[in-house]
Amino acid sequence: GLNQIPVTDVVPVRQLSLQLQSGNREVSGGASVFHQPQPVPQSEVGLPWDIEAGLDVAPSDPPHDYRPLLNVKWNPLREDYRIPAAAVGALQLGAGFTPNYFFVLSKTLNYDQMQYQKFRAHHRNRKLHGIRLHTGLLRTGNAWEALVGTDIEVNDHFIGYADWISGASNAVSLGGVFVIDQHLSIQASLLRNNDEDRLSGVLVNITHTFDLAHPFEW
Repeated sequence: GLNQIPVTDVVPVRQLSLQLQSGNREVSGGASVFHQPQPVPQSEVGLPWDIEAGLDVAPSDPPHDYRPLLNVKWNPLREDYRIPAAAVGALQLGAGFTPNYFFVLSKTLNYDQMQYQKFRAHHRNRKLHGIRLHTGLLRTGNAWEALVGTDIEVNDHFIGYADWISGASNAVSLGGVFVIDQHLSIQASLLRNNDEDRLSGVLVNITHTFDLAHPFEW
């Protein structure tokens, strides 16, 4: 995904993505991320038929009661020159959590240019996708929320991320990904809640992807 929203990408089959994310996004007061970081380990594995399955361990009653939760995503429609990619999925499937469901579309604006990059794909980090726009819907509790976002590949080592989820309890975000190599990246972003006129959160995420056929290649 981007900073907050899911996108259509799935982990390639026989690859494993491990992440460590700051579960607490608050930046002020005694309950801020600086006092209660709440690390959330996450994992995603690529399965056949363009399916991705994930297992996270997160606090159901922050900052306590860490419990496992499952995520699943299916990418039934791949992007081409005219048609956007599409994905559907479910998030936070586990005891103590409210399940979320989503539908999202993604379109690469410089699609032709990215086709020429295919010969380098096995040397590039899987987060590098050119310039894309994303939109969709997220079902949270009893409400449908709109999703919009973009990722902009500035160069082989930096990608700009921005996204927004509608609803008073959600936020707009701006950040980016620092690509270390084809396996490792560090993501950071700032968030502003829709119902607040201040910086209301930060998000930090470290991701490492393994090829299960060659698990010791770092």
